[in-house]
Amino acid sequence: MSKKLLAIGHATLDTFYKIESPDMVCDILHEKCQVCFGFGDKVPVEDVRYSIGGGAANVAVGVTALGIETYLYSIVGDDLKGKDVLDQLKTHGVNSKYVFVDDLPTDQAFILSYTNERTIFTHNSNRKYDLTKVVFDDIGDVFLSSVGNKVSHLYDQVIQLVKDNVGLRLFYNPGSRELLNAYEDIQRIVPYIDYLIANVEEGCTILNQGLTRNNIEIEDLTNLLREKGIKTVILTDAENGVYVNSGAGFFHTDSVKTEVQEMTGAGDAFASGFISAILYGKDLHEATLWGVNNSSSVIKIVGAQNGLLNYDEITKIVNA
Repeated sequence: MSKKLLAIGHATLDTFYKIESPDMVCDILHEKCQVCFGFGDKVPVEDVRYSIGGGAANVAVGVTALGIETYLYSIVGDDLKGKDVLDQLKTHGVNSKYVFVDDLPTDQAFILSYTNERTIFTHNSNRKYDLTKVVFDDIGDVFLSSVGNKVSHLYDQVIQLVKDNVGLRLFYNPGSRELLNAYEDIQRIVPYIDYLIANVEEGCTILNQGLTRNNIEIEDLTNLLREKGIKTVILTDAENGVYVNSGAGFFHTDSVKTEVQEMTGAGDAFASGFISAILYGKDLHEATLWGVNNSSSVIKIVGAQNGLLNYDEITKIVNA
């Protein structure tokens, strides 16, 4: 059984700005809120931090921390930010032989953090991902994350990769740009997905772009996603926990209650824990426990990677 992973997708440089008590406007049910700033205001920032980010990079770092040999296929710019990303990947032990450099600016995210929530501003260059640059001998399983708007060529390559390599498992987590601008491409790759790791809202969109969680029961949602060809559906739902359906039964795992400092990277930390457990041969129930505990640890600390657990830590928690 493979204990190697190739993560495909964005690597970014993240900047975190923490502010205290912003002005907020909410609807009567307090379900939809907006953070407000006045034109021309100077807004004091309590804390500034930097980290590498991006779904694929976060998962690559998280899976590496859990003892899995991990490669990242991504593209960064030939600039100081790109160098910072490469240096941090090396520090975390991720194999970056397939992180290439082009002449576009390195992707960035700016995370405005407040009252245990955040608003994320992203800038992604229109990069061309091409798996012919990657040597797949003994590369292991594949995690495909967000790469941007134009994914047709890459998805064709991933589909062919799955067809050509019997036993290769595809873990998939789409980004917001794919869900908005590459819906037909997502539908093409869906039948080849072994594990869909997404939140409930993303699951609704994959099933039907007009569907919302208020229009469907979550178990029905997972069943319908499986009917599209996905072998195992894993839907996260923040503090409500995780829902899993592999065809052998539908089950729910509670989230781990903890004091939240900042939510960035919670989903990627869950994916890191879940994927690692599967690669170690754990069953779905234990894999979800790896995921929720890793996610809980990350949201205690500002930054998508600062609270990631290692193998000894996560096994001690799960087996307690």
